[in-house]
Amino acid sequence: MNAEPPLIELEGIGRRYRGKRGAPVIALRDVSLRLHAGEFVCITGPSGSGKTTLMNILGCLDQPNAGIYRFLGREVQQLSPDGLAWLRRKAFGFVFQNYNLLGSATARENVEMPGSYAGLALAPRRNRALKLLSGLGLAKRTGHRPAALSGGEQQRVSIARALMNGGRVILADEPTGALDSVNGEQVLGLLEELATRGHTIVLVTHNPEIAARAGRRIELRDGQVIVDTGPSINQRSIPLTDETPGERQPVMGIATRLLQALRSGLTSLRANLLGTRKMRAMLSVFSILLGVWAVVTMLSIAEGVFRDTLEQVGRLGADRIEVSPDWSEGEPAIALTIEDAQAIAQSIGNVRRVVPSLTQRLTIRYRSENLDSNVESYAAFIPGSGIDGDAPAVERGLFLSPRNNETRAQDAVIGWGVADNLFAADDDPLGTHVMIGDWPFRVVGVLAGRAAFADAPEWLTDHEGRRTIIPYDTGAALLHGNRNPSSLNVFMQDPLQVNATDRAIRELLIGRHGNEGFRIAFMGARIEQVGEMRTMLWLGLGSIGGIALLAGGMGVMAIMLMAVTERTREIGIRMAVGARRRDITQQFVIEAIALASLGGLLGLCASMATSPLVQSFELPVAFSPWIVIAALVCAVGTGLVFGIVPARRAARLDPVTALATRG
Repeated sequence: MNAEPPLIELEGIGRRYRGKRGAPVIALRDVSLRLHAGEFVCITGPSGSGKTTLMNILGCLDQPNAGIYRFLGREVQQLSPDGLAWLRRKAFGFVFQNYNLLGSATARENVEMPGSYAGLALAPRRNRALKLLSGLGLAKRTGHRPAALSGGEQQRVSIARALMNGGRVILADEPTGALDSVNGEQVLGLLEELATRGHTIVLVTHNPEIAARAGRRIELRDGQVIVDTGPSINQRSIPLTDETPGERQPVMGIATRLLQALRSGLTSLRANLLGTRKMRAMLSVFSILLGVWAVVTMLSIAEGVFRDTLEQVGRLGADRIEVSPDWSEGEPAIALTIEDAQAIAQSIGNVRRVVPSLTQRLTIRYRSENLDSNVESYAAFIPGSGIDGDAPAVERGLFLSPRNNETRAQDAVIGWGVADNLFAADDDPLGTHVMIGDWPFRVVGVLAGRAAFADAPEWLTDHEGRRTIIPYDTGAALLHGNRNPSSLNVFMQDPLQVNATDRAIRELLIGRHGNEGFRIAFMGARIEQVGEMRTMLWLGLGSIGGIALLAGGMGVMAIMLMAVTERTREIGIRMAVGARRRDITQQFVIEAIALASLGGLLGLCASMATSPLVQSFELPVAFSPWIVIAALVCAVGTGLVFGIVPARRAARLDPVTALATRG
């Protein structure tokens, strides 16, 4: 007898299943065994005797209904699913009759897989896989996929995979069953060599010649042990540690583990896109592509309509705040200054331009004709400000330039109403001189806008048509006597932030002048209407796109559920080599997110490419950074939400059932 405690101890193990018609099927009954480290054990028996069931229980792929299973003295039934995965990963290595290699992975990638689930860093993991394959005579076949390998080569790859994390216990289920005699002999020789190195070998077979080569033979019949030749101990055994034998391996940190999960998911995605399931994967991508295209197109139309409306409202001054002294009773009116304009332009973020103005109602005369006009002067020289970007258009001649102001030129741009009233239809006002107050001014331009105000109220048409604009310094010197503006025109970047801008201007001017002797006017109601319209457009058109994206997400979920069914055996293989439930969940969620992200990028590109077609239907289109970000977030979110159900289903599969699935 060996005084060393057993590595594996089974006491009264029983396993029964529910049959097709509900009747119980007993696979194992009252099995008690003690397996010591370093043994080479062969389990024999006819088909249906319970050999494979016993091996699955030993390898923590299956759980008994009765009895106690101890590994190194600890009861295995008390372990959580993650604990069982840890034990499979650290203690066991599986060699299956049908090899159970991932067809989409190379020989090296198949061998690396247990190491990745054990948390080994990429470089040492890859080096160890190459070393194991080279030691098994596969140095030149590491980059080949299973379909390009012979049966013997595939089985050697599976042995290398079993040794990746040390393989203290090698569980081999009919490892030579699918091989010819030559390859079968090579595999048996490898297992015998591993036994001499201290690995515990448990080999399942129905071949008595193979069983005779083991140091210990256990025979099952009808789920019971009928023969046990007793332990034959090899004193040298492989320790159960967190490192592979002979070397301490760098372990991945959390960030690296996440990167590894991402790499694994993307590798599976690549295999799906390029392999036999590429049509299904492309359908997933296409469904998200359509959904994101719809969302982006609808939102870009909403943004285009909003910007067009904002531009139209801007022409009416909705993007403008007017600041002027308050002459009503109460606090004394402040005297606005050029410095106030500079402070507003430089201190308030939503302000794109501040234009000081001088306004006075004066009589304009030309020969015997005269007309009352609003004579306006605008400063165009303040840093960060100026009238250039907001200058009214002219239908004839030129608008005033900074040069006119610098030279205090007595030049004027008159409104179309002024031109109609002072000049005959066949007279050209350009170059003529008119009297503004007591000073002569040369007409250099006529304001445009007649058609735009054709349907406007008469008072508004008169107001716009009877404007006269002269240089700021000219008006200050000749008409007003000082340079202090009568009002400040503050132009906003975002008119929807008008209330916040209003508050900021008030605080600034009160701080500069010490009182609130000024008033601020803006088109608040119109701006609120534009903001409400924007929200309604986003909700309305965005909902249409959202429905399409929802349909795309449902398509992804359906296709991923089908993928789980098709890849059940792959999931079983991953669980057998130590994948936890969270590892399986992460992989399928990442695959779904990757599919959706690819569809999102393509949908975004498709929306931009088709925008000219949308515009051909006289629909305005405008893309902004937030739409691009929203599209990508929607794509990733869709993959995450609709990938969770398939991923959870995959993670909850039973390893034994999954491994038994064909595919």
